[in-house]
Amino acid sequence: MTERVAGVVLAVAAAVYAGLVGGAGVTFDITPLAVGVATVAAGLIGRRRRLVPIGLTLAGWGAAVLLVLNGPVPDDRQAAAYLIGTAVGLLAASVVARAWNLALTGALLSVLSSGVAFYLAYDIEAFGGWKLWAGALAAWGVFEAVRTPEAT
Repeated sequence: MTERVAGVVLAVAAAVYAGLVGGAGVTFDITPLAVGVATVAAGLIGRRRRLVPIGLTLAGWGAAVLLVLNGPVPDDRQAAAYLIGTAVGLLAASVVARAWNLALTGALLSVLSSGVAFYLAYDIEAFGGWKLWAGALAAWGVFEAVRTPEAT
């Protein structure tokens, strides 16, 4: 049963995220940080260590998004701030991956897929909306819940 906990954490996080952004008026800008924190929590609580570097990378980028769009970093520094935030997240992911003997593949793929999604959000409205990301997080939760324990 413990192998399903990570999936449950992600699914609950999807519901909380949907409630906050879709109903409580929290800004969509919180999306990468929220997904990152949920992923770290799922990795730690659900004992799926491979999720932690992914979450740290997303959280680094997400913190930068909030600092640019809702904080003190000026808009003309957006690209640099996103690069720095992502790099800080990857550095943290690297430290954890080394300590736990994990690969960084998931973290690197999360940077790639996040960049592609961010790029597409300018042309495809769904990528810039909370419903897609709540659904993706919930689907990831289902995937983690049915994934075999050996694949942690």
